[in-house]
Amino acid sequence: MEMVGMQTKGRYACALSYTWPHRFWLVRGSDTDQVDVRGADDVHMMAAVWDTETGVVLPDASPSIEYTGPEDESESFSPWQMLSQRMGVHFGDNVTLGPEGVYSVSVQVAPPSTRRTETESVPTDPLTFDFELTFERDGMESLSYEDIPADREGTPGAVDPMDMHGVTQSRAPTADDLPGTVRGSESTGGAELVVSTHDERGRLAAGDDERYLVASLRTPHNRYVLPAASVSATAESGGESVFDDDLRPTLDSDLGYHYGAVVPTGESLDDITVRVDTPPQVSRHEGYETAFFDFDAVTL
Repeated sequence: MEMVGMQTKGRYACALSYTWPHRFWLVRGSDTDQVDVRGADDVHMMAAVWDTETGVVLPDASPSIEYTGPEDESESFSPWQMLSQRMGVHFGDNVTLGPEGVYSVSVQVAPPSTRRTETESVPTDPLTFDFELTFERDGMESLSYEDIPADREGTPGAVDPMDMHGVTQSRAPTADDLPGTVRGSESTGGAELVVSTHDERGRLAAGDDERYLVASLRTPHNRYVLPAASVSATAESGGESVFDDDLRPTLDSDLGYHYGAVVPTGESLDDITVRVDTPPQVSRHEGYETAFFDFDAVTL
């Protein structure tokens, strides 16, 4: 991978990078569509966006990218939300550039509308990050590429995250470091699901008769958060059902990206059952194309 640059505007930061064009898989419900490399593809261009004040990656930033080449030809595209073993959650796509030379690249980011636990307001106006990318076909030969040995292909595990040169990665806290009362951790669908409860969390569950329920869904080896899933839960207190509803995607400076809900009870929660109703709809790089689809309910 080649880092083009990193910029900060206000509380948001964006990094632009590129590597060899490669195949990936779009996710549609429980099915995948393989996207093969086209003959005209020159690079796989990637953008990562995060909140510098909370240190949380923004999986729902929905950037658009426009680039202008040395002959003033311009193109634009909307990269896919993606998950890779080296980078975690980011945005990327295979791109046809054209002639060698310097390209002006603009990444426009719409800060996500994902719910936050924090009480303070955050900027919502679109931001544009400008970069210069020098494209040389001979230079592509020097880009690193990790080939998985044949005897490891299709086996459990993951390659190590790459050194991102100061770029924040989408990693969830360990179960031991997750705030609140950790109810437990279970493996399901090839992912790790950690469930915790809180007496209050920022502006959520601020009353004496409320609890905040958290489901943190992440990859098992590198703890990358798994966004764009549909998650629901049921909970009992004192033998009675007190919650049966969806858990909403939420951002928190300590919990990171998670699925959460306010439970209307001041009593401790007994049995909590969490279900992943729709698998994460994030596109997959090689190594994750068959993972995180078949989930069983988890009761803690």
